[in-house]
Amino acid sequence: MGTETTHFLFSPSATYPRPVACLINRDAQIVHAWSSGLDQPDPATQPPGYLRGWNHVELGADGSLYATVPLHSLVKLAPDSSLIWRAELPVHHDLDVTDSGQIFVLTEEPRLLDLPGHPFVVLDNSITVLDETGTLSATHSLFDLLMGDRVLSALITSHIDRRRRSPHHHATLAIFRDLACAGSVCPGRDASRLLREVPGSPADLLHANTIEVLRADPAGLWGESDVLVSMRELDCIAVVDLSANKVRWWWGPGQLSGQHQPTMLPDGHLLVFDNGQRRGYSRVLEVDPVNHAIGWQHLAVPPRKLFCALAGGAEPVANGNIVISDAQAGQAFEVTRDGHTTWAVRTLTVAGERAQFYRMAAVTAEVAASVVGRPDSPATRLARQLLRCELLDPARTTP
Repeated sequence: MGTETTHFLFSPSATYPRPVACLINRDAQIVHAWSSGLDQPDPATQPPGYLRGWNHVELGADGSLYATVPLHSLVKLAPDSSLIWRAELPVHHDLDVTDSGQIFVLTEEPRLLDLPGHPFVVLDNSITVLDETGTLSATHSLFDLLMGDRVLSALITSHIDRRRRSPHHHATLAIFRDLACAGSVCPGRDASRLLREVPGSPADLLHANTIEVLRADPAGLWGESDVLVSMRELDCIAVVDLSANKVRWWWGPGQLSGQHQPTMLPDGHLLVFDNGQRRGYSRVLEVDPVNHAIGWQHLAVPPRKLFCALAGGAEPVANGNIVISDAQAGQAFEVTRDGHTTWAVRTLTVAGERAQFYRMAAVTAEVAASVVGRPDSPATRLARQLLRCELLDPARTTP
């Protein structure tokens, strides 16, 4: 399969309060779209950006769309955007669908930790598993999993100690206790919004942003169906074994800065988009998990030409090239291993403003064929009314 058949899926935040997910081809044409305003927060409440639209969207092999309504629900839509099922869960950031139809998704819940010295409120992230009907199968606390590793436990404890020294830490305790007194300490966007709006967001300790169900590692570091996760606030990526409640592998502190979208390559190496929040420029890294060595990296020339402080990602396409999502700029690039850009696209509103998204995901020809060629749906027509995508000259846009 050549890259010319690869399509790309994304959901621009500018389409709130009726978000759309767009599938585009390599000519930057919107070939199909899905849309639904189900469970979106009322615009009158002036929700922050992280609660608007869909965090991430994933395309099923049958043309169905999985969409995360931030901290509220996971919905599965048919190709015509009709609802197949809805699971009311505090989902956020990312999901992965296995070949058997299981859905692994990140969820979030306020939690009071009774720690020595002083209690601490954390927005605990969990790996939540659903079956193919959207029925809850299991939930695994990421905080508890990570605390089971001696070194990661010390790292997390140091982060908690630093956050407890914040003058705003006591505000999170007060919010949690007020919610408890009102009988409303439950996961969801209202509780999380209150805690995140405290200056510095001291409760947002982990901020998991990526989840991927893995194949077995060729070197034996992890097994089939172990799960790769990324914790932005810890500058850490890790592989966890849910059946054994154990961390199998981790890496990142001191090397990464606010990273997104680690993904496993066929040879067992890991690709990761290092946002570089404290560095001021982003890069793409390939890491050998056996020796924790960076074997390859992509940097812009000059490096600060690519800086996506939030969101974004990088993933391989069929020929080994890498698609980089410069999400805040509303752009994506395909680059070769020697740093040449072979394809670039920019997403804009009809008013000409950049259309930001969480990340742009590559879709294989086989999966894209499930919807390409269908008659235009109302959602597809709506997407074309709201957005336009345009190809960029790779020679002039090389990041």
